[in-house]
Amino acid sequence: MKRARFGKGRSAMLFFFVLLSLPLSSALANDKTVRVSTSYKTLLSTPEQTGMLDQIIIEAFRRIGVKAEVVFTPTERSLVQVNEGALDCELNRIEGMETSFPNLCRVPEPNMVMHFVAFAKKPIPISGWDSLRELRVGYVSGWKILEHNTDEFPHVTRVLTPEQLFQMLEMDRLDVALYAKLTGYERLKALGYDNIRHLDPPLASKSMFLYLNKKHKGLAAPLAKALKDMKYDGTYERIVRDTTAHLR
Repeated sequence: MKRARFGKGRSAMLFFFVLLSLPLSSALANDKTVRVSTSYKTLLSTPEQTGMLDQIIIEAFRRIGVKAEVVFTPTERSLVQVNEGALDCELNRIEGMETSFPNLCRVPEPNMVMHFVAFAKKPIPISGWDSLRELRVGYVSGWKILEHNTDEFPHVTRVLTPEQLFQMLEMDRLDVALYAKLTGYERLKALGYDNIRHLDPPLASKSMFLYLNKKHKGLAAPLAKALKDMKYDGTYERIVRDTTAHLR
């Protein structure tokens, strides 16, 4: 009888430890939908949540048992909202945001590599950020990598939208417009500007990451594994191919 009671005790203890070992994502999935902030309105992220990064991130969360919803937030507010905990995640930022926003936790596997380039109407030889110093440079306010690398330039124009940026370039009010290569060509196609091209080499090529509010830091490792698995099994490549086919 003692052995039987001991067996029941072991079973109860084992069940208790199994409960403790369940992924944090399972508890979160039963609690609420994670809200992922995006400042994009491009092929990367759309109001219908069908953009390239929308599909990648929603699928990564699905694989760890969490439902995710992508919501739009203006660029300047997006990181602030996630840092304050008003939103749960930030879709796509360069490494190091946690230095300025201490409540953020980076998912270590990149979402994508983003090439930051200078667009121009005519060929201009460039060789890095400093080669742009004497040019009339424009970029969309809120892009930290562009801001940090041009903040001492004498002729910088900051605008609110990419449409304004490329319109100023088309009207010769700028020499170069700084933007991401992939989404830059999407904007140019929508505007009908076929005389603007990017300059080589890229000013920077950066791995881009999902950031979590620190209250969800337990999801960082499972999400990183999910992203790696998606790249391994072909899901990632399929999403990228399907969402960028119209630019080819």
